[in-house]
Amino acid sequence: MIDLHCHILPGIDDGPETIDEALEMCRIAVADGIRTIVATPHCYKGYYANDTSTILPVYDLLQQRIIEEGIDLNLLVAGDIHIDPDLALFLKDNPSLCPGGRFALVELPWDSIPRYVGKFLFSLCVKGFTPILTHPERNRAIQLHPELVEEWVTSGAFIQVTAMSLTGEFGPKSQDTAFALLDWGQVHFVATDAHSPSWRKPVLSDAAGLLRERIGEEGARRLVEENPRRILAGQDPLKTDTIQAI
Repeated sequence: MIDLHCHILPGIDDGPETIDEALEMCRIAVADGIRTIVATPHCYKGYYANDTSTILPVYDLLQQRIIEEGIDLNLLVAGDIHIDPDLALFLKDNPSLCPGGRFALVELPWDSIPRYVGKFLFSLCVKGFTPILTHPERNRAIQLHPELVEEWVTSGAFIQVTAMSLTGEFGPKSQDTAFALLDWGQVHFVATDAHSPSWRKPVLSDAAGLLRERIGEEGARRLVEENPRRILAGQDPLKTDTIQAI
């Protein structure tokens, strides 16, 4: 399995505080069947003002320790970037934070939807970046109006749902919204959005099991393996409207 969204770099956002915690997360991921993790620290003005200058040295350090510890894990790097009108400029200045060279993991506020979202996502596409909205099912406004997501997918965005939303660990509203988006064919991949080796662990297998029950083996594999692999290769994920719920 491939985890495209994981806060695993130590000491630069609300993920693990120490390198030892980060290494424990790596071990948990490997034991769960994850073979590739994309480290995606928050890039959020005024909170976690990260860019390549702060991210890449920590990434290099963790990657070296993974090798030294003999952990069988492929570690890559990107960013979990809070939505901002200047986001395209940030991406141009930090191209190594774009998975596949052109994708951008874009995080919405947790409780609201900026009025400019639709136009913003379209403008990113025009400028050569393909937005991936991270965990929209956890946004309180989207929980009330999940049908909005279809408009953004039509504008060119792709959707990542969090594994713990599917398993219910983010509560029933997130779970219900996640499954609604899945049933409507609006989910393109599932990721852990892990933050620690304790509560928010890098575990995909539990969600993958639920996906197999809901959309079959092929559908589950597409969301935790095939589509993430395509994104890393710079290719669009396969449309989930070709996956039929069972």
